[in-house]
Amino acid sequence: MHNSLDTRERRGVRNTHNIVSIIFLSLVALMGLSLSIALLIKNASLQRQEDAVQSELDALNAEGYYTEAEAKELIEEVKLETEESTKNSIRAMIQEKLENGEGATSAIRSLFPDQIVVASSGRYYFFPIRDDIEKHGFSESDFEVGEDGFLDYVGDDSTVTVKNGIDVSRFQGSIDWEKVAKAGVDFAIIRAGLRGTTEGKLLSDDYFVDNVEGAIENGIDVGVYFYSQAVNEEEAKEEVQIILDLIEPYDIKYPVVIDIESAESDTARTAKLTTDEYETVAKTFCEMVKQAGYKPMIYGNVKSFTLLMDAVDVDDYDIWIAYYGLPMYYPYHFNIWQYTSSGRIDGIDGDVDLNICITDY
Repeated sequence: MHNSLDTRERRGVRNTHNIVSIIFLSLVALMGLSLSIALLIKNASLQRQEDAVQSELDALNAEGYYTEAEAKELIEEVKLETEESTKNSIRAMIQEKLENGEGATSAIRSLFPDQIVVASSGRYYFFPIRDDIEKHGFSESDFEVGEDGFLDYVGDDSTVTVKNGIDVSRFQGSIDWEKVAKAGVDFAIIRAGLRGTTEGKLLSDDYFVDNVEGAIENGIDVGVYFYSQAVNEEEAKEEVQIILDLIEPYDIKYPVVIDIESAESDTARTAKLTTDEYETVAKTFCEMVKQAGYKPMIYGNVKSFTLLMDAVDVDDYDIWIAYYGLPMYYPYHFNIWQYTSSGRIDGIDGDVDLNICITDY
């Protein structure tokens, strides 16, 4: 009885092992089959992708596209063509400006709108326009010359008011100031004196008294200027003292100005001055004028505020800029603009400098 039971139990165990083995092998086979199917599907997908890419490449080639090497060659050809086209365009623009009567400097300036271009002694100098100096803010269309020959502000800023002025010296000779006043002149900057460019001799202007008294008597506000050739601080003080002595009897409403220009001569006493030395002269002059109770100002052209002085170093003072032509090229702030040296005013024989003032003095 017991032997028969043991035999049945052993057979049951074997049968159980067999069933487990069969199930395990079946699962392994099923997993292998699934993996094979997945690989087949992946291979089929890759084949489809490869066929699609090849089809696109065939289509690109059929449409005339190029290999990488061919594309690089085409790019180089386009670059060369673009450079040649750009050069021809620039040449055409410069040629047009020159044919229209613009000078070479004006044509070159148009190519560098972010720099101040200065021509001097056969060379061109380039000064990046600085962001730390106040700009004047006028657009190219804000000014135009009226029928009377004066420069008019035609912009849309209602806060801008301009006054018409002249600057004169002995070169204008005897002036009929009554006629000048009737012609619409509001102010006059009158030369008080000058220093010689070679020996440095100090001179007062022959017509200073007549001009100051004639202008004031006819209701024209007056400022004064001195053509400086000072080479150091002491000489700048000498020039100021001459002015102070001359203007002491008069009501001077407009600024007292130092004229800083380079004398176009190798023998000029200021020919070798450095930027620092020019600035020392200008600052000494202005500070002494300020201490005497007058408004100091620096006169110059674009060259004065780039090659001779650094505009940022004299930015604290009022500026009288000489620039002939429209639009204004100098980008920084100014108070008076001398816009022509060939103006005509009733009461003055010959040419005279014309100015506008945008500051209420």
